[in-house]
Amino acid sequence: IVLYGPRTIPYTEKVRRALVLKGLDFELREPESPDDYKRWSPETGLLPVLTIDSELVSDSTRILYRLDELFPKPPLLAADPVVAAQQRQLEDWADESFLWYWNRWLVLAQQREASAPGGERRGALRLGGVRRGLAWLRAGGTWERPETAISRGIGDRLDDLANLLGTRPFFYAERPSMAALAVYAMLRSIEFGLIPDSTQQPLS
Repeated sequence: IVLYGPRTIPYTEKVRRALVLKGLDFELREPESPDDYKRWSPETGLLPVLTIDSELVSDSTRILYRLDELFPKPPLLAADPVVAAQQRQLEDWADESFLWYWNRWLVLAQQREASAPGGERRGALRLGGVRRGLAWLRAGGTWERPETAISRGIGDRLDDLANLLGTRPFFYAERPSMAALAVYAMLRSIEFGLIPDSTQQPLS
């Protein structure tokens, strides 16, 4: 079993923790150049992907389902179909929520780069009033810095997760599931500083 993907990305970490949870021997290979993405994932160019013997499985969620088919113990979903559906929904939410904040941060990073010396915008965007108006819109109609808004939003999502977990050791159950793995991977990536400033949020 070989897992291909950057370890700091939550989707790779989610799969890695599933392999560890199931007690499987595997090798993690991290990309060293853009060519590795296309070579390891010729269909989409996206990582992570997992190879099991000659089978190639892409997309972190599909990989978890396939692992459960081939190595059912311990299961990544509860036996109760209602609880399993809740776990699937939370796993999807964790993936999409992190991706949304990450994409917002990438857009801000690109805007900062375009505004840096040598890449300074020209024309109307250089007018102070216009630039202030755009900053106000990017902040959602407030004068809060966009970076601060992202960090605050992540903090709100952490509060949501804490409330959802309650007194249980894991989400919706007494044992880890794909939901717990997805949330763990999201928090781990925040701890790695993949979204700057988000490390200021408590990860208890």
